[in-house]
Amino acid sequence: MQIDATFREVLVFDGIDDGDVETVTAAFGTVDVTVRGRVSGGTCPDCRGSSDRVHDSYQRRLKDLPLAGQSVVIHLTVRRFLCGTADCPRRTFAEPFAQLTDPYACCTSRLGHILERVGLALAGWAGARPTAQLGFRVGRMTLLRRVMALPDPQPGTPRVLGVDDFATRRGQTYSTVLTCGGTHRVVDVLPTRESGPLAAWLTTHPGVEIICRDRAGAYAEGARLGAPTTIQVADRFHPCQGIGRAVKTCVAAHRECLNAPTSPEKADIKARSHDSARVGPAPDGRRAQRKKAAHALIHELLAQGRSRRAIARHLGWGLNTILRYARAATWEDTLRNNRPRPSLLDPYKPYLERRFAAGHTNVTRLHHELPTNRATGHRLAHASPLEQGRARRTEGRPGPAVPNWMPPPNTSATSARFSPSASASRSPPGLTPSTPANCPASPTSPSTCSAISTR
Repeated sequence: MQIDATFREVLVFDGIDDGDVETVTAAFGTVDVTVRGRVSGGTCPDCRGSSDRVHDSYQRRLKDLPLAGQSVVIHLTVRRFLCGTADCPRRTFAEPFAQLTDPYACCTSRLGHILERVGLALAGWAGARPTAQLGFRVGRMTLLRRVMALPDPQPGTPRVLGVDDFATRRGQTYSTVLTCGGTHRVVDVLPTRESGPLAAWLTTHPGVEIICRDRAGAYAEGARLGAPTTIQVADRFHPCQGIGRAVKTCVAAHRECLNAPTSPEKADIKARSHDSARVGPAPDGRRAQRKKAAHALIHELLAQGRSRRAIARHLGWGLNTILRYARAATWEDTLRNNRPRPSLLDPYKPYLERRFAAGHTNVTRLHHELPTNRATGHRLAHASPLEQGRARRTEGRPGPAVPNWMPPPNTSATSARFSPSASASRSPPGLTPSTPANCPASPTSPSTCSAISTR
């Protein structure tokens, strides 16, 4: 169906002066628009010379935004002009349509902007599905290419700057990531986690007021050199991590102090329960009930005069299972005790115990001291008896002292916050820990308090 070209030109190409509409045809839900260039000549992009000598022409097929629920396809006739400048390296050049489309594009500029918005919002498959209903069907890779072709946004200097390290290759290569404290977006990535790159970045990007960083000394030095007037604060994660490590170290050092003495009655009950657990399950457990029923069934069949092989075929059980139940006088005899397996080091255990008593605990040296290394296997096979020897030698010894792995507090507020008197006053009544006099470290000692302070 032929449609008034003037009406379509005003409706579809409003604000586009590059071309003239020749014909408009609508059929089967698609509007085909034929467009030619409006100007009589062109300008060479190299020498900027004008020319109206037409060399040839070719057709371009462009998708456009849908109109009234119909797809729009523009058939654009592009002319090629001959450059008249003698010393110009370009012989021919194509007619530009800057307002309508881009070079080598398959859609108009306004449709390309819509595809960029859809790609940014929904990405690949999720963005490609609704385009068919919107009237411009495209694939997921088209949306992704449009998004990847967009220039990277240039963020400004944030007021609150987050500084932390991350591993590009764990244990070997580390970098520094800078984030915006307001938008939580990455601002820049520095190649190393030294103080030099951070100081240089802060010098070239003035305007940072607060630096939220971890406790690395290099970051502290870089912030002091690059932006000495900024306020340095610790992020939420690292103080919590430091407090957790200090509490864990303190509790590990006071393990022996926290174990209250057990009364003789409780010790007797605990020993009996341990022995019963070692023997087998409780008589009213599921496993005990199954074994009791199986033992009664097999002995009942034996009393009827059946052979053990016949009972195995009748019940579908293994012959060894039938023999084990038949030989057991009571069902408790069928419970197996977990006995330690024999080890290749059994002949050498007395020798190893003597060496441990003498103070020699090096596993590699003890391995070489064995007679002609007859104990085959990896040297780590000594781990079980050696660990038992270490446990016997360290019985009754106090735990290790809490290491002072964090610097002392530098403000009076921090000292008051973690002082022993303040901690004792805030403790609930009846829950204040009591520490023996010979304890190597106290939970409220200055070394422990300094372990949870921040720079």
